[in-house]
Amino acid sequence: MNAMYTQKRSKAFIHHGRRASCFWSQLPMAGPPSNGTSTVAWKVMSSANPWDPPVLRKGWVTERRLSRTEFLDDLRARLADAGFRSEQIASLLWHGGVQLAGRPFAEEALPNEVAPCTSVLAYAFAYEPAPVPVPQEAVLLDAEGVVAVNKPAWITVQGTRASQRLSLEAALRERLRCPTLTAIHRLDRGTSGVVLLARSREGAARLGRELASGRIRRRYLALVSPRPPERSWEVSGYLARALHPTRIRFALHQAQGAGRRPSRTRFVRLATRDGGTLVLAEPATGRTHQIRVHLAQGGTPIVGDTLYGAAQPPSQDPPLRTQLHAIWLRARIDATPGAPPIELEAPVPHDFAPAFARAPVPRFVRAHGLPFP
Repeated sequence: MNAMYTQKRSKAFIHHGRRASCFWSQLPMAGPPSNGTSTVAWKVMSSANPWDPPVLRKGWVTERRLSRTEFLDDLRARLADAGFRSEQIASLLWHGGVQLAGRPFAEEALPNEVAPCTSVLAYAFAYEPAPVPVPQEAVLLDAEGVVAVNKPAWITVQGTRASQRLSLEAALRERLRCPTLTAIHRLDRGTSGVVLLARSREGAARLGRELASGRIRRRYLALVSPRPPERSWEVSGYLARALHPTRIRFALHQAQGAGRRPSRTRFVRLATRDGGTLVLAEPATGRTHQIRVHLAQGGTPIVGDTLYGAAQPPSQDPPLRTQLHAIWLRARIDATPGAPPIELEAPVPHDFAPAFARAPVPRFVRAHGLPFP
């Protein structure tokens, strides 16, 4: 058990070189849960999004010093009064959806005592998310202390407020028996493609510096609609959080300002089929939702990206995910001076751009055929 957890009272608490060659191939998607972890029938889960359930939230401040047992009794009572079901409460404790003063805890890691005036936030899934398998063949590289993985859609790269257990990082830490494995960068939950992770904190820091300096290059395929009028173009501006009642959303601004960060992406239009157009994107900066915002700004949002203006797709099972795939990455993973960079390509999964799935392997999939220098 941990020692007593304390927090100072705040004024207010708001409840709010070498190439690993790949090819256009199919990756399995998650099907009905088979491990008995789900608390909701598959047919019920499938009516929404089985991999990305809504998250319920409740917050409060402890009024007195509580032992671990007292805290758990108080938590269960408060959440039950707020309408949380018993299986949701059990789930959030297992997932690590309890935060004390902003720090997440699973039930077994809760401290022996919780001090008065400690802020508590509880996050619970509305229903247990379906598991997203990470196939063995998804590991593209494991060398020089670096792991590269072709992330499936619907799995987060790192833990979220609602779960510290369901993430690509957590799954690979267990599979590779490497508790220090750390993601160098992230992709959105609905985005697939290549992700770099480091086996050591030192390696993560070094690659983080490479990424921040722009020496790690990344390219993405996006399926957009309508068809962009230009053959090639660039979007730049300043990205900042935008108000949204339930989602994290960003907006592009042309002028600098508080909280606004510079962003720039180059685009090339590749091919059009069945009303959708494939676009190749190379971001020069790595802001959250950057490519999604930049494409939406020009009136050509990514198919499936309803947060940024894509048409609402008809109801379907499985649900349509944002049609964005991180297809290529070049990085120098060997710290030896003069060591050449490697190039990695992530096979395109079958839930991306299905109209193009049976086409011959297109030239733009291969790193040496990309139109950017």
